[in-house]
Amino acid sequence: MSERPSNLLEVRNTLHHVLRQVDSNGDGYIDKDELCFVLDRVGTFKKAKWSNLQETLDKLLAGLDTNSDGFVDIQEFIDWVLLDKTACTSHCLQIQHVFLSAEDEARMERIALFELEAKENNDILVRAGLGELMDPNRLLLSVGSSSTQAYDSKGLTLSVPTGTKVANDGALEELISAIKGAGFSYKQIILINSIGYLLQPSDPVLVDLDELARRAPHSAAHRFNSALRKAFPEASIRVYNRAKDPGTKRYKFPQLFNDFSLSLTKGCGLPMVVLDFHPDVIVDWGGTSYKVFLNGKRIGTEVMDANAFLCEGGILRRERIPQAIKEIESSVMALLEREGLGTFMDKKVLIAQTGKARELALSTECQC
Repeated sequence: MSERPSNLLEVRNTLHHVLRQVDSNGDGYIDKDELCFVLDRVGTFKKAKWSNLQETLDKLLAGLDTNSDGFVDIQEFIDWVLLDKTACTSHCLQIQHVFLSAEDEARMERIALFELEAKENNDILVRAGLGELMDPNRLLLSVGSSSTQAYDSKGLTLSVPTGTKVANDGALEELISAIKGAGFSYKQIILINSIGYLLQPSDPVLVDLDELARRAPHSAAHRFNSALRKAFPEASIRVYNRAKDPGTKRYKFPQLFNDFSLSLTKGCGLPMVVLDFHPDVIVDWGGTSYKVFLNGKRIGTEVMDANAFLCEGGILRRERIPQAIKEIESSVMALLEREGLGTFMDKKVLIAQTGKARELALSTECQC
């Protein structure tokens, strides 16, 4: 085990002093511009090959927020910097790696939305004037950047590969056909998630999709509006505002809790292949970073750009996966040590991967 500095307190105090100087607005938190400045000064950008720097910084900031208050304070940043990933070595953990399918994600999102966070989500909808969560006349469309999920209170769960950054008219038609094929009619359709970023902090909590499509004629709002209006001409179709207040950096309005990781980290709705694994630690590995959870609590986040490292040239480099998993294993061991777990023997770690690597892996399997 590598030695830690004997003057760790002095190092911590020095870091705190330096970061206070970097904290340009003096609010005690690290924002994206300040994080960018620190990482640039220490040469991180020269060492790493990140496919999307701004997206990576956003995800790193979200991951470093270990107390989930919506901010990254200086203490959280120092804890991440001082994490010694070389302190522990090898072969004490049982690792299982799985690519989550889009259907897996949709199932876990539904569990988070209608079960794990049902009370909070019900309160949010009621305060927005939308009625109860279990209203059978409502269709929820979670429009992300690359995929869209559809849910209702009667059990509908669908997922297709189209979103705010991925235009796929065929997938959108497939989604609408499946919704109509279920035989249900809806009085209201609410679009949530990334599409809500198209709205402004000055907008109300709900904005008609017609209005948003007029404002942004070349956006996903226009694509979705054209398809949904044709399919559901009698329904009220609105977008839930996801804009952030520029002053507080928080969402202007409370957001529905439907992140699949809420279910993943509690072991709910896991795919059949890992049902008998019973993990102690769950690693949520997306495109540019991974989050580590112990007993449902996030204990750390690390940058690892799978989009660049594993998907070079648009091909999944499967031979590189073991190397990436070993790096994740070392990080998990260091985090467990920090949590006071001196022994890791027989601890089970599930690495659940999404992002571009997942898409390439599953598309290859489908072609076989």
